[in-house]
Amino acid sequence: MMSDLWKDPLEDFSGKMPIFPLPNVVFFPHTFLPLHIFEERYRAMVADAENGEKLICMALLKPGYEDDYEGSPHIHTVGTVGFMPMKKDHADGTSDILLVGMDKVKIKEITSDTPYRMAEVEILHDVVGESDPEALQEKIFQQFNVLNDDNLLSAATQFFSEGLDFEMAVNLVISHLEIEGEEKQKLLELGDLSLRAKVLLQYLESGLRVDLAADFGIGFAGDLRMN
Repeated sequence: MMSDLWKDPLEDFSGKMPIFPLPNVVFFPHTFLPLHIFEERYRAMVADAENGEKLICMALLKPGYEDDYEGSPHIHTVGTVGFMPMKKDHADGTSDILLVGMDKVKIKEITSDTPYRMAEVEILHDVVGESDPEALQEKIFQQFNVLNDDNLLSAATQFFSEGLDFEMAVNLVISHLEIEGEEKQKLLELGDLSLRAKVLLQYLESGLRVDLAADFGIGFAGDLRMN
């Protein structure tokens, strides 16, 4: 079952995992994130994750990170745990990975002797305040159809018609909104999925486009975000 994919890797996890802080990348539960790994510290992180629980916590760097990028710049303390089911190594030591968004978490950074940052995480559970989330989801889909090109509509229609749950539908579209990372972070931190969906709908009704192309060919052929 699809629900098993999202929940099983966290069923007995240790509660500790590496932090992967990036600028302008906000990772949402129940979405997918392809990444190209080239920095030495993150090569070590991915190798350790592969040999361990295969879990990595994505966090958004706060503005001003450039002054301390090689150190420990400030991060937002709400992020998303990603499960790493795929890793492709290259001859030059770099790799491509795919993360599957599991749960939103509260991040508490801990001292570590690893070259990358570590955290204890606490799972945060969103609620659905809307009495009819299916109707809200349909409005989002209708507005999405209005805004996007025909070649994407066939893929979008297939995704939305094959039983996406409310959370995945909302988070998938939000993750590809053409807005700043800080704005996406505010949406991630909302604890009410219905409110998140209503804000998304407002963005779509304003004419803001969404590029979902990268997620429709899950693998390594799409948008590989650079670390």
